[in-house]
Amino acid sequence: MKIEFYGSALVADGKRFAPDVRTFSQMRPVLAFPQKDCGLEPDEGLYYMYRGVREFGPIRYDVTKIISTNLCGERNKTYGHAHPPSPKGACWPEIYEVLSGSSHTLLQKIGRLGVEDAALVVGKKGDCILIPPGYGHVTINAGKTDLVLSNLVSSRFSSDYSPYTHRRGACFYETIDGKIIRNKSYGLDFELRQVAAPKFSSSFGCFSPFKKGGLLQAAKDYRNIEFLDKPEEFY
Repeated sequence: MKIEFYGSALVADGKRFAPDVRTFSQMRPVLAFPQKDCGLEPDEGLYYMYRGVREFGPIRYDVTKIISTNLCGERNKTYGHAHPPSPKGACWPEIYEVLSGSSHTLLQKIGRLGVEDAALVVGKKGDCILIPPGYGHVTINAGKTDLVLSNLVSSRFSSDYSPYTHRRGACFYETIDGKIIRNKSYGLDFELRQVAAPKFSSSFGCFSPFKKGGLLQAAKDYRNIEFLDKPEEFY
């Protein structure tokens, strides 16, 4: 698939898509330093979401562009969200592909007693990043150019942003100079592990079809992506 950007619009195989835009004012609730002056206008777009660029039955192929900017002392990032349980009780998974740029995906699994797991998954162009059931996630633009990602996800649910609003972001922040700082609202009794995207994703059996090609290549056989719509079959 050929993807090009014209202003804020995305053109994929000749079809134009308008984005949902996350602005600076909308991001303030999840910033490490929300009162810091970084020269951004309230309505300035920080990342752009193009949903339904392709569809495979109930599974949607989206594209996201995260611009490279200083976000009040942080590297630019997405707001962060979690996935609710499906009707059969298993939380929905998701999978991303880095189309250009460098990404840090901050995954966190929250249990009754606090943070059970926190991982910074490092991705480069061509890497696919699996979001396992039960993990919330934030994507950080870790490079000096715009970060463009695609993702495959079921259209049968809506993401839950409220846990990130309630705790002012994820359990860690990444500063503009690459330092990782703790969000103390999650407590102190856990650490952050760092892992390369291929190693992290390859630990899950359903990732096998994505090892040699990207998301669209794997989606040519619906059986490869069906687990995204049937999380109870995730393995």
